[in-house]
This record gives sequence, structure tokens and C-alpha cells, in this order.
Amino acid sequence: MSGGRRPGRLPLAAAAGLALALLVAADAALALTKIEGQYQLMMDLRKSGRVFPWDWNSNSDENWTPAELRIFSQPRPGIESFVKAEADWNSGSNNAVRPVFQFREAHLRFRREKGMRGTDTYVFSKQDRFPTWDQYLIRFINGYGGGQGVRFDTWGYGGFSTWFLVGDYSDQYNSFITDTSAVVRANAPYRTDDIYIARVRRDFFKDQRLRMGFTWSRRENNQTAGAKDHNEIFGLAGRYKWLGQDFLLEYGVSQGTDPSVRFPGELHREITVFRAPTGIGFPDRHVLQAEVKTLRLTVPVLGTFNCIPTYWTRGAKWQNGQGEPGRDETGFKIHSYYLLPERAITYTNDLLNYSSYATNHARVTENYNELYIEFVNGFTGKTYYRQRSDYREVMGLMVREAHNDWFGEVQVESKLAWLRVEAKVKDVGRPEHKQLYAVENSVNLTNTLKVYNRFAFGNDASILRKAVFTQLQYRPTANVEMYLQYGPDWIGNSPTPVDEGNLQGSGDQTDLVKFILKGYF
Repeated sequence: MSGGRRPGRLPLAAAAGLALALLVAADAALALTKIEGQYQLMMDLRKSGRVFPWDWNSNSDENWTPAELRIFSQPRPGIESFVKAEADWNSGSNNAVRPVFQFREAHLRFRREKGMRGTDTYVFSKQDRFPTWDQYLIRFINGYGGGQGVRFDTWGYGGFSTWFLVGDYSDQYNSFITDTSAVVRANAPYRTDDIYIARVRRDFFKDQRLRMGFTWSRRENNQTAGAKDHNEIFGLAGRYKWLGQDFLLEYGVSQGTDPSVRFPGELHREITVFRAPTGIGFPDRHVLQAEVKTLRLTVPVLGTFNCIPTYWTRGAKWQNGQGEPGRDETGFKIHSYYLLPERAITYTNDLLNYSSYATNHARVTENYNELYIEFVNGFTGKTYYRQRSDYREVMGLMVREAHNDWFGEVQVESKLAWLRVEAKVKDVGRPEHKQLYAVENSVNLTNTLKVYNRFAFGNDASILRKAVFTQLQYRPTANVEMYLQYGPDWIGNSPTPVDEGNLQGSGDQTDLVKFILKGYF
């Protein structure tokens, strides 16, 4: 039939409209918007430090009572936005007499992938988006906390992975101006803290046995009398795989105008091997680190011995305002471990030696030996002995101080309860030695109710200190947590309680009752 339409066919315009509608519907189905947040209420009663004993003080700056609101939106794949606001009843973080919601952080993200290639872009404010590579030895870039800027990443183009960032770590403000008049401050020079980062990395060969990387960063520091101080670093990193082992070598140099880095003359230091000169030296602003990961020695029946040697040297004028490490240090570390065959026992040894030669004449040596044992029925044990010697120059002579520590731990866990007992003798043999003890346990009373206890003791040369802490934990739903506790929660509050600073220092028992309510939505 001429002039008619075939069944099942659509005009071109209608087909295009239907395709567009389906695309919009697909994007809408993938769109995501979440509104989340959390709040916390904290109140305490304490017997000392108040005008009235056992006085409730929920509005004190010693307590943390925040409310947080987060909005995340992904209107279509590859595009997202995030913003967070917070109100905190604390004069230091809230900057107001009463809690008011204030901006905390935000970002926009644009990500695009096509096959093995892609780009990822962030526009961020008050976030730590500074690129770090954990698998590298030297942390040329180690983050700053909250900053603002733009970050652009790429991968797959020419086999390269790249990171580029332009940011600012602080707000602009007038420099060294004590006059509060608007005219003077308006014409005063500003201080900024701008930062620029570029990182490039590429793997070579089909098996990717060779990897090379380059890092450049520059940070503008304070502006004084119209001239900016700055710190700039250039870093090279290489890794080569051979016979199942990684050989890593990294090198960097710094440039800067920081007036705090001042030494008389040039302080070149020659590399020595077993204290014998080699004729090889590095600039004063260098950093070098090398590592082999992992040397293995396998002996039939006896098992495998593993060793990771590391060497580093840092010049007296090396300076990195963007990360780590510090200056003026040369040393090595040999980390080794051995698993006993057919026994759940691991032996670990660390040999450490490093020294400085410019800022001060000092040397540190350390020998660490550890045994970790897994017993039957869920019991595990750990013990170590650390021998440390600090050498310091006093009136032209090197004086040695010994700081030796012993540590022991046993713990066991079941579905009903968990128990850990620790003991440590710090500075064995010295007059100021300390004996530190901690006992932790938790019992699951019901699916929603748990009791946690921690008993810590510090036996000093002149006093016996204690810290008794107990906490009742109640979680009625997945979004609500309630705690009623007694005692100083800060003493021994660490993954290894006997290593906590307050317990190793002078922390002692405090009569404190605290109620905490947390909610998530």
C-alpha cells in the first residue's frame, strides 16, 4: 500500500525522541542523592575541678557535642557533589556563643573512563585531596588536612598515570600588621600558602617489572616585605622487580628561601661503607632512600627467613614543606622475620642505626626482638625486648644513654567475651624506670548491651598510679549508640594501652561520670 506505514515502524523523529527519553530515564535511575548526618550529646559529672562537687556541666568546652549534616548527590555517572556542615557546642570550633551550622567541607567531582583510559577531576574546599603514593618510600607529599584547590588525575594515556594539583592551604590575611585600622590593613601585604604539585608515573615492559616516577611541588609560604618565601622539591622514584624481589631507589632535592635553614659553609657529607670513605657525596639539600623487598632464604625443614634492608641519607639543608622526611640524618634498618614451620610462632628482629652530623652530633642504635605465638582455643601471646642506645655530644664527648623496654601480652576472644592482659617495663635498669600494666575485657550481655572495662596501673619510682575505667554500651538500633561510663577514658586509650602517653607519664585516677548519646541518619 503506497503512502502507508509499515506496522512496528516509527518515524525518525519519534525514534530519536524515544531514545532520548530512555537515556534520560536511565540517567534518572542511576541518579543518587543522599542526605546523611550524625549528632552527639555528651554530659559529665566530676568530683573535682568544679565549684560544686559532682556538678553537671554539659556546656563545657571539655565536652564535644556536635551535629553534622552531609549531602551527597550523583545526578549521573561520573558527576558528584558533596557538602558538609556542622554545629558544635565548643567555643574553639564553633566560633559562636551558641551552636550554629557552619560550612566544613565540599567538593565537585567529574570522572570519565573509556576503556583503559580516564580522567578524574576534583574541585574541593577544606579537604585533604593532596596525592600520596603509599607504595613509595619517601613521602614527598604527605597531605595537609583541610585545603582548597583543583586536582586533575589521568591514567592510560601513553601508559602514564599523572596527578596535577593547584591549591591553597590557608586563607589570605594581612601580614605582621598590628594596626587595626581598615586603611592600614587594606594596603598591607598578604600572606598566602599556595601549593602546586605534579606527579607522573609509568610502568615499563609487559610484565611491568620497571616503574619510574617523578614528583615536583612548590609551596609558597609567608610573604614578608613583599617577598615570598617558598619551598620547592624535585623527586625521582624507581622500582625494579627481579626474581620476585622489589628493588626500590628514590632521590630528591629541595630548593627554598626559608630563613630558618642556615648553617655556616657547605656541609657536604661523604658516603662511607663500614666507616670507610668512598669518595661519593651528595648535595646538602638531598634525600635518598633505598630498599630491597623482600630477601628470602629458604632452608628445607627449617622454613623461610625474610629480610627487608633499608638505607637512607638526608642532607643538612634538605627541606620539605609538603611532607616528609626530616633533615640531617643517615641510617639503616634491617627488618627480618621468621615463621617457625609447623608452629604458630613468628620471630621478628629489627636492627636500627641512624645519626646526625650538622644540627647536632647524635647517634641512635636499636635492637628489637619479638615473639608472636598463637595458642589453642583462641589464645595469642606477644613479647618483645627493645634495646636502645642514645648517643649525645656533651662537652665534646659522646655520652651514651640506654633505654631498654620489655613488653608482654596475652589475649583471648570468643563470641561471649574478650580479654587482654599487658605488662611493660619501661627504661629497664634506670632509676626512673616504670612498670606499666593494663587489663581489658568486654562482655556481650545481649545483642545490644555490652560492658567494657579497662584497669591500668603505673608503678613509678615514687608513686603507684591507677586508672579504672568502665563503660556500659547500649546499641538499640544500628543508628543509635549510648554510653554510660565512669573513670578517665583517656588513660590507656590506645591500641596498646601500656604505650599510651598519659599512662607512661603521670596520669592518675579521676572521678568522672559521663553520658554519651550518638545518632546517625
